Amino acid sequence: MSKSPSKFFMFIGIFLICLGGFGWGFTYVFDHRPADNLSGYCDIDFQTGVDINGKVNTATLTIQDYRYSSANLLAAMTMICDDDTYTMEASVRQTPPSYSFAFYNDKTTLKNTNKLFVELPPESFDSMRKAEVITIQFAYDNGDKVSLPLSEPDMEYWKDHLKDQRK
Repeated sequence: MSKSPSKFFMFIGIFLICLGGFGWGFTYVFDHRPADNLSGYCDIDFQTGVDINGKVNTATLTIQDYRYSSANLLAAMTMICDDDTYTMEASVRQTPPSYSFAFYNDKTTLKNTNKLFVELPPESFDSMRKAEVITIQFAYDNGDKVSLPLSEPDMEYWKDHLKDQRK
């Protein structure tokens, strides 16, 4: 019984279709991963600045999200402190993925790095100090939206850094 080349190519075709389906499914699930809080979903960096009297006068938030999707972050972010909502313009940047397996990094190899930087408005500081829940929302140009609260340790960190420093 001889094997025909058409069966071989049919097997290769079915294998490639299955492999493509798995790859698409994996990247979709990663880009739409569930998380309980913001730092469980992406990297965040919150910093404050004080004036010469030790009073907090600036606060910034940087978010880094790693995704297979090439969708770009929208240049806006919303922060919800209990019942107070603040919508801010943001600076965004996308860095293309690294394809080097020699210098493998689980965050950047094959994934786009999306960075969002926002300066929080001074009028939001009191709301953040008093809030029981702070939720951060941002979105991508393909319709994907992220809306997650801060974790308890992050809330404590933010509130601690928003305290005025007495001199």
